[in-house]
Amino acid sequence: MKRFEYKVENLRTHGMTTMVLTKDHEKRFNELGKEGWELVGLEKSSRNILAIFKREKID
Repeated sequence: MKRFEYKVENLRTHGMTTMVLTKDHEKRFNELGKEGWELVGLEKSSRNILAIFKREKID
């Protein structure tokens, strides 16, 4: 049976009236992708965005 592990990144957004992700956020997403993490969800939380990642757990 496959097993997964999860990671939540709390991203500070930019912008006065809208939540804006930056090139730094994109760079972080790419770093996590190279480590095998897959973005599976985004949730707004006040002025932040929570990015939820998962990857298969290899024993």
